[in-house]
Amino acid sequence: MYIATLQELKPYSFFDLQNEFHTSEEELKNTLKSLSLMNIVKKLSKDVSKIELEELLETDSLEKLNTELEGNMYVFKYVGMLAVGNVCLLIYPKYAVSYLNDSINNFQKLKQLISVIRKYQSKEQKIGFSSQVEVDNFNLLSLALELIYSYYDHGLYSNDKQIIEQNGCGEILWEKTINESTAYFSNGLPIYLDTFTVNQENNEQDYFRRLHAFILSEVCEKLKDILPILDIDIINISSEKREDFGNSEYISYRINQELSSQFVTFKQNILNLLKKYIEKDSGKNSSTNISFVGTNSFNLVWEDVCSEVMDDCINKSIKELGLGYSKNPKQSALLSDVIAKPKWKHNISGNVHVANKTLIPDIVTINGDKLSIYDAKYYNIKLDDKGVDKQPGVGDITKQYLYELAYKDFAKENNLVIDSNAFLMPTDGKEEKKVGTASMDIFYDLGDIRLHDIDVILKPCEEMYKAYLEL
Repeated sequence: MYIATLQELKPYSFFDLQNEFHTSEEELKNTLKSLSLMNIVKKLSKDVSKIELEELLETDSLEKLNTELEGNMYVFKYVGMLAVGNVCLLIYPKYAVSYLNDSINNFQKLKQLISVIRKYQSKEQKIGFSSQVEVDNFNLLSLALELIYSYYDHGLYSNDKQIIEQNGCGEILWEKTINESTAYFSNGLPIYLDTFTVNQENNEQDYFRRLHAFILSEVCEKLKDILPILDIDIINISSEKREDFGNSEYISYRINQELSSQFVTFKQNILNLLKKYIEKDSGKNSSTNISFVGTNSFNLVWEDVCSEVMDDCINKSIKELGLGYSKNPKQSALLSDVIAKPKWKHNISGNVHVANKTLIPDIVTINGDKLSIYDAKYYNIKLDDKGVDKQPGVGDITKQYLYELAYKDFAKENNLVIDSNAFLMPTDGKEEKKVGTASMDIFYDLGDIRLHDIDVILKPCEEMYKAYLEL
């Protein structure tokens, strides 16, 4: 299998991709069409609106693309691993500077990224990628990883069988012993020289244990060129063939029967994975199928990483934090409830209706007597002496000021100092950097109220991911 290394949101021509995929023009067109339906690839052309391009590429300067857009260009809105036919695509985040050197380091960056994405998706109960589009695609890679990691944690599926022995070392079956053994009496008490005992023994020939071993071995064989990239050893623990278990309908029927009497959660999960594999993989042509592990919403992953690592308190109760707030004295009030909800008043009746939602910051932390407000922004900002590019918009800056205004009374009532108001953005570097600030003059003319400029802080991703995975 050929390994191709790409970068999220980097424009590629059709010719570039043909070279990367090592495929024919027609096959590439079909693949790009499928990836487009899965919201993984976006085609850029002169027909795409300027606003859409600016949002996609996070830039106000599109002149550099004007000459390239004479033909169609494609960008991958995706981070992770994709297996398409005989090509494995490794797609790195847009901020990654040294991604082309990752293969030299045994794909350490990629392995860490996949682990981070999988942790986020397991928390959110999402598989593969987030998309509203329903696609008839069997995701072999994602299913294989679920099976492999489950095997590491729990081993093969097991159904114990009972073995009844005479004078064994297991639990004594008193009813059977009394009914079938000779009793000898001593001082009026019955003594049994021979007893029946029961032992629980792992049934190595159990149908589902054998099926589990077979499918685990088969998916590893199919993905033998990809799994080593993730430091996963190929598992080969079965020499059986699919026909040894019956046709797909029979296997599914047996699994459904087992599910109806199985109440152990991890065993239910294994059975469901086996069933999905049998039902979806039957007769599939691997050359037309796309397997993946990753996300097309890496911004949500970055937000969760920052929230966890920075010890976000936004969903903690004010009481739990040992604080109070006279404007919202409810015992169950959360730190997020400090920001009041909008009110709508009907002119004729005078009735006031409170909205269900309000502004909620990404992250609010409280350390000692210091309160900090952060917004995790998945932007690849360029801020230096020459200018700024790929930065958050006016709405993002405005909200950060409003967050600080909303928490001022709360902080004052609890003798807290608002220490920082900042954007947190990813960097491929090794150290945290404060590269500048964002500000708006209209928020300076507020009388005695003094608000912070919004710091732009670049957080070192590898260290952030390491801390996230250790939590």
